[in-house]
Amino acid sequence: MAEHRHIDSGKKTGSISAVEIIGLVLCIVFALLLVCNLTIIIKGAINPDSPPSVLGVTPLAVQSGSMSGTAKDHIEVGDLIFVKPAKAEALKPGDIIAFKEGSIVVTHRIVRVETAEDGTLQFITKGDANNTEDSQPVSAANLVGRYAGRIAHLGDVALFAQKPVGMAGFIAVPVLCFVLYDASVRRREAAREARRTRELERELERLRREG
Repeated sequence: MAEHRHIDSGKKTGSISAVEIIGLVLCIVFALLLVCNLTIIIKGAINPDSPPSVLGVTPLAVQSGSMSGTAKDHIEVGDLIFVKPAKAEALKPGDIIAFKEGSIVVTHRIVRVETAEDGTLQFITKGDANNTEDSQPVSAANLVGRYAGRIAHLGDVALFAQKPVGMAGFIAVPVLCFVLYDASVRRREAAREARRTRELERELERLRREG
C-alpha cells in the first residue's frame, strides 16, 4: 500500500522581518505626527489669538534661551515643550507657566503671586537665564497653562513640519513606508504560494512513481 503524507498548505515561511517592523512603526509614527500637525494648523487658522492644543495639551517650540540653565526643569532653544491647562488659584512660585505676551507665547517661571487692584491674581515671572524679572505681571486672562514637560530638540522638527516642504515629507514618508510594507507582504505571500506549489508537485510526482 502506498504511503500518503499530509501537506500543510498553511506552513509559515518565517517571522516578520526587521525591515517590515521598522516600516510599520515609521508609518504609524509619521501618520500620528501628521494628524497632530494638521490639527494644530487648522486650529491655529480658526483661532489665531490662542495657541492650538491637541487633546488638551498645547505643544510649543522654544525659540528663546531665557529658560536655559542647569535646573531640573530647564528648557533649551529648539525643545518642544508641552503645556497643560491650569487654574490660576492652583499656581505657586516656582511653577513654570506659558502666557500670551502680545502675539507670542512666553514660558517663564513664577517668582511671586500677587493680587491686582481688581482682586484677580497676577503673576510676577522671570526667565531662569535672565537677570531681571519680566517688566509686566501676567494676568490670569493671559495664562495659557503650566509647563508639563519637554522633548529636547524636537521643536525644530515641529516648526519644519509646518512648512510646505516639511508637510510634504510627513505625507510622503508614511505613504512610502506603507508601499514598502505592502510590497514586502505581497512578496512573502508569493514565496509561500510558490513553496506550496513546489511541495504539491513533488508529492504528486512521488505518488506517480509509487503507483
